[in-house]
Amino acid sequence: MHIKAPTTSDAPQWDRLMGNYTFACVMVAAQLDIYGLIEEGYNTSEKLARKLQLSHKGINHYLLILNHLGYIRIENNQFKNTKLAKNYLDKTSPYYWGEVLLDPFAIYDINHLDKKILTSLKREYELECKGRSVTDMWQNDEMDNESAAAFTHLMHSQGFASAVKAASNGIFKSVNTLLDAGAGSGTIALAFCDAYPDRNALLFDLGPVCEAAKEYVEKFNKKEQITVVKGDLFSSDWPTGFDGICFSNVLHDWQEATCENLLSKAFSLLPKGGHIFIHDMLLDESQLTPSLFSFHLFMNHGSQLFSEQQLVQLLTKTGFKNPQCHKALGYFSVVSAQKA
Repeated sequence: MHIKAPTTSDAPQWDRLMGNYTFACVMVAAQLDIYGLIEEGYNTSEKLARKLQLSHKGINHYLLILNHLGYIRIENNQFKNTKLAKNYLDKTSPYYWGEVLLDPFAIYDINHLDKKILTSLKREYELECKGRSVTDMWQNDEMDNESAAAFTHLMHSQGFASAVKAASNGIFKSVNTLLDAGAGSGTIALAFCDAYPDRNALLFDLGPVCEAAKEYVEKFNKKEQITVVKGDLFSSDWPTGFDGICFSNVLHDWQEATCENLLSKAFSLLPKGGHIFIHDMLLDESQLTPSLFSFHLFMNHGSQLFSEQQLVQLLTKTGFKNPQCHKALGYFSVVSAQKA
């Protein structure tokens, strides 16, 4: 029997297999603080190997990967950090991704992702913290301070860069007082107040989350502009006195019916002429990363990303007019609308 050659290349198989290493290599860069060491002058493989007491040959292999991934560049046999590394691997950067890369809840642990995927396809998987469903803990306001702080720091790492970009693009220019609803660290409130020093924001979230958020309000010197209000989106009275509401990385955690209820409540509380904003990654089925992130949300919460069209439909259904979509950063956008 003649063995026929395959009709397609096996390169994609190798790319997927080796792709398992890419995020792990960036995680290790955070653990070893490769960025900081290069900035300190440990900018050759020999210097790094001696400093870290690691294999010189191994460091050579590893740094070549970071070069391919865009975090370092090699000039005259010396390593230099790139803008990508400066923004997201520098511990002093406001956009440092350390809380994601150090992965305190093992959310991205490759060792159990296959089992997580198979289980989630049966709709049985729940992201757990201390043996309990994270979704249940959020919805029932039962998250302890330590866990809430860890999740808040992680979400800040993932959302702040896009929030700042959105505010700098003038997306919130029509608002005088902004309610950051389900705010987490207050990424939107912080970015809004930084872009408009004469305006104010309300940061509204669960008590344990607010304690973590206060650290960021103080860190960015926004105590005079931001009022932190403790409460539950689902059961508490919302604060008042705003003309804009933003849900930043909130709606993707909940089913469509829950999101519709939140938008309806926002509509009832906004004054005539007020604006609503939804800051999130939008589902685009033609792109792999949004599709993967939407599946990630499904696995962890039974939820999903929404497409621009789906958000426009939800906003229109709850009474809002003139929906628009604004580009923020990377895969993130802001969908806005007005209460006429």
